Amino acid sequence: MTKLEELEKDFNQMNLDLKAIQHDVKNLEARILVAEKDVLTINKQLDKISANTTWILRLIVSGLLTGVLGVLAKNLL
Repeated sequence: MTKLEELEKDFNQMNLDLKAIQHDVKNLEARILVAEKDVLTINKQLDKISANTTWILRLIVSGLLTGVLGVLAKNLL
């Protein structure tokens, strides 16, 4: 095999490797997009959970305060 044939073989192999790497990069980009979309969805769900938790906490605190004030009012009257 001549030097030129070896270089051509190496060049062809590098082209194949480059195409494989480009394919892998495209796959990774697609997976990153899906992961980012999932993260956004999870963040939206966490915001909803946080808002619901805030309202639940407010209801519990107001119920406790109402109960304490009711007991105090009953004892004073």
